[in-house]
Amino acid sequence: MHGVGRTPRSARVPLDPHLEHALDAPPGRRGRRPRTRGSAPLLCLWCLLLLANAILGAPPPSSTPTQVRISAWLDHDPAHELQAADFHATIGGADSHILRIECPDDDLVLLLVLDLSSGDLTVIDPAKETLLDEIRKLPGKTFVGLLSAGDGLHVLKDPTADRDSIAGEIGVPSLAGKTGLLATVDAIESIGDAMLKKSAARVAVLFVTDGDVRNYREDFTNPVINSSDSHDLSRRFPETLVQEKIAKLSAVLAARQTPLFIADLNQRADRLNQAYHNGLKQLAETTGGAAFFSRSITEIPAALQKSFETVQSHYSLTLAVPEHASARLQIHLTGPEGERLSSYRTRLLLHSR
Repeated sequence: MHGVGRTPRSARVPLDPHLEHALDAPPGRRGRRPRTRGSAPLLCLWCLLLLANAILGAPPPSSTPTQVRISAWLDHDPAHELQAADFHATIGGADSHILRIECPDDDLVLLLVLDLSSGDLTVIDPAKETLLDEIRKLPGKTFVGLLSAGDGLHVLKDPTADRDSIAGEIGVPSLAGKTGLLATVDAIESIGDAMLKKSAARVAVLFVTDGDVRNYREDFTNPVINSSDSHDLSRRFPETLVQEKIAKLSAVLAARQTPLFIADLNQRADRLNQAYHNGLKQLAETTGGAAFFSRSITEIPAALQKSFETVQSHYSLTLAVPEHASARLQIHLTGPEGERLSSYRTRLLLHSR
């Protein structure tokens, strides 16, 4: 089956039991969730259910979401532990009650997606070395799920706090293949959203990629239609197909609530790839995430370190949607004592579900 693939169950490590306390917990006092244990569906079950729903085209329920989750960052570390009451939010100009807040020291499920398709060891080796360093530095409350995107989306490891397990999978030699980010980003965002709806934890997606836009199975090169016509628009606008793909994905990701982060380690300077990199930045920012680029091999460690730091430091706020709100939510958020935040998600498309 093409799409979310899995290794045989006998070859897989069970979901980390310590992750259970971050899942399916009811909201606690003062806008925080208690860290209690409870039964939790496995990530593989979410993957299969989501995949089956997409394939069978099951119609969504007609109810409109009454709450949304957004990511946010402060300019500095707060002097005390923040509560929901420390923030103020409006949606479409109407006050929005902040139902819950998850802070940088709370649980985080990081869905790490490897899209290392170039086969260039001068890029891949330092990238993997830095990845291992950053993963081992993560707090104990961070659970890493490892996936690959080269030939459809495949789950390599369910979310776990076992750093050695993740390191062993990352250490497997990478083979050259097809770039997969654009083909899989909506699928992994759907999984992230399913976890957000079930989870007391923050959830984030981080793509690590070195792909060339010309290396997708889908052709984005916009070949010249009439080589003898100097006025042929396909000659003047070679990036059109890339921009169209990005626009379609942005429209879909506008309704996703999981912040997307992208670390591109092999930034290319040609016009087509420049349009591609601009598009990656647009996709990440659409979800309230960010993109980081390495212009040379020496910048690879810094790009990955910054991406992990940004993921780890984000707040996740659950906002109540006011009655009669527009489907295109315009969000304004202020921090403690009215201070402006360094970054937060300002727009979200509300779909019935």
